[in-house]
Amino acid sequence: MRLNCTRRNFVRRSLGGLFSFAALHQMDHVFAQESQKSTKRCLVLWMGGGPSQLDTFDPKPGTATGGPVTAIQTAVPGLSIASGLPEIAKRFEQLSVIRGLNSPEGDHDRGSHFLHTGYPFVQAFPRPTLGSIISHENPVSDFPLFVSVGARGLGPAYMGPDHAPFAVEDPATAVQLISSLRKQRENLRTLDLFDQKFDKDHFDSGLDRRRASLQRVERMLTTSFVKAIDLNGASDTDRQRYGESQFGQRCLLAKRLLESGVKFVEINHDGWDTHDDNFNNVARLSGEIDGPWSTLIDDLTASGLWNETVVIWMGEFGRTPQINGNNGRDHFPRTTPIVLGGGGIRGGQIVGQTNETGLEIVDGEVTVPDLFATLLKALGIDPAHEFHTEFGAIAPASDHGTVISSLY
Repeated sequence: MRLNCTRRNFVRRSLGGLFSFAALHQMDHVFAQESQKSTKRCLVLWMGGGPSQLDTFDPKPGTATGGPVTAIQTAVPGLSIASGLPEIAKRFEQLSVIRGLNSPEGDHDRGSHFLHTGYPFVQAFPRPTLGSIISHENPVSDFPLFVSVGARGLGPAYMGPDHAPFAVEDPATAVQLISSLRKQRENLRTLDLFDQKFDKDHFDSGLDRRRASLQRVERMLTTSFVKAIDLNGASDTDRQRYGESQFGQRCLLAKRLLESGVKFVEINHDGWDTHDDNFNNVARLSGEIDGPWSTLIDDLTASGLWNETVVIWMGEFGRTPQINGNNGRDHFPRTTPIVLGGGGIRGGQIVGQTNETGLEIVDGEVTVPDLFATLLKALGIDPAHEFHTEFGAIAPASDHGTVISSLY
């Protein structure tokens, strides 16, 4: 009993941070069944609130619904986008735009779930986010394969906590925590010695599980993932190229994480719910993303990761063509803007067409399941693949979507 009490007190005093870290970031992956598969990488630029298609990638200059927004020619002949994205326009040979995505979900939470999972939200049967699917379909790693930057991220549903996102809401805080964990590595080794002696006389499966989690944390501290999170290790040149803005720093972090071997990174950029003062807000928001996103494209291309990384720009829905009394735009899922690139997806393509007011899709309409079938194929996952849940249900990877053939 004396050894047990000494051990317990030591744990409480010295390693609370390690246990909390392991619990917070679901560090029990070691018990997950290891996949023998491997997918491409994926980067999601999530525009929280729902970006306006008319003020970004489907402008209608000179019309009543177009407002004051002007258009500029991209690097692709005949393809124009809003003038607030000049650097992205120069790189559109590497990108394609979907102007004909029709979604039924005009609520923020439901729309976010739909665009993250490819399935409408059903309380009794939630679906895993795309990042969780990617994590599930890759071999277990000593570091997280699914990282959400700037937000907690959506859950893994039936795939379980092993495939939940590792949330980096603030890179500086993450670095402080990891620095603290490094300082406790000697305590971790001491605890292991306690465990070995204690376990000779006691059997406890919970101890084995906890030890495995702690050992996993210790292993993670020596990986390239930890170095990638610490932006203090980034060069001055990279810092200047990405800029000191919050979104710029998140893009720089995403680049480093993808280069370190992380398979799925989602960057969150809020503020697109522009019910009021839409045009000034979208101009500001576009200016915030244009440079860092373009730099990220350049760096992934230069490193050779562009063809191995599917890049998606999207939010939960689009905005109304009609301009409301507050000079804003309201929710409009009927036309939800999507930009894709990388991972073998053809650049310079336009999928779908809206009429002159932007109120209707007149050609090339696609659905959210179609988008997800396309993404899954690009990532190396059969859209018809069936997952089996712990409660015995069969769950196809996509909701009977059709791959968008023009993107291949």
